[in-house]
Amino acid sequence: MPKGIIGLGMWCVDTTYKINTLPQRGKLEPIIESFQCVGGGPSNVLSDLYSLGFKYPMIAMGSIGVDENASYIKKHCRKNKIDTKFLKPTQKAPTSHTVCMFEKQNERTFLYHAGANNLLDINHFQIQKLKSDPKILYVGYITLLGNLDKFSGKNTRLSRVLSQAKKKDITTVLDLVSNNDPSFQRIVLSALPFTDYLLLNEIEAELLFKKTVINSKKRLNKKLLINISKKLFSKGISKALVIHHSKESLYISRDEIIHTSSKTINRKKIINSVGAGDAFCAAFIYGVHESWDMKKILKKAHAAGSAMMKIDSSSGNLPNIKKL
Repeated sequence: MPKGIIGLGMWCVDTTYKINTLPQRGKLEPIIESFQCVGGGPSNVLSDLYSLGFKYPMIAMGSIGVDENASYIKKHCRKNKIDTKFLKPTQKAPTSHTVCMFEKQNERTFLYHAGANNLLDINHFQIQKLKSDPKILYVGYITLLGNLDKFSGKNTRLSRVLSQAKKKDITTVLDLVSNNDPSFQRIVLSALPFTDYLLLNEIEAELLFKKTVINSKKRLNKKLLINISKKLFSKGISKALVIHHSKESLYISRDEIIHTSSKTINRKKIINSVGAGDAFCAAFIYGVHESWDMKKILKKAHAAGSAMMKIDSSSGNLPNIKKL
């Protein structure tokens, strides 16, 4: 039986600055604290899986530069038992990096330099060279995947990658990002015929559906989301989509809807919200890999997301999933 996971997509280095508030243009705002870590969906999810106790092969696929940040990423992967054989270096661009400004009221603002990630293409997905087939292909973050987001005919190049995985019966998990790209909806819809699980937060849901999905009580508008989401199944989602929010999540499949609430966290205990969504995704993937009951999976996913908000990092350092 296939085991393990491929993490394909954006690999970068994150630098987070804690500040009281974003400065006005031309003004100075002091940095309270700063820290650096490896970021991007695949890195965060695979690192979180390792800290959760995942014992199966984890394979990194992507594009990095030949620089200090690339060495930093590889060192991080070795520490978290992630195979970097298919994390391909290039001298044509530096390793991608992101700056996150984290405000006192838990608001986040990001600056992103694509670098080597812009060169990501079909040749970075080398599943034919693996000794054994993995069970899951995780892709993150769509619309920040360089050439994979580009169209070749009616479909994106990413669609061809996902199609290759499906032909080998690999479960595909597509993770979105809050990128206000004018082609966001078109790129995502192109990938859906080859997607088993679509994971997105409330901001990404609004970009995809082009509707406000949070109601006046700052909760997910369940009726709206259920009605719109069901239309996506005609576009090809095989199993389900999961809309996750800091307070709750909504799992929608063809024959089941599960609403799960998060436990309230004391605001004073929130150290950093960067990576909480990826922690949710990691625990979700862990449960799917182990074929757990979906209610159990969602409960663990929320617990992982909450735990990450109490950690001064954007990935890793989570408790074992059995303790969540």
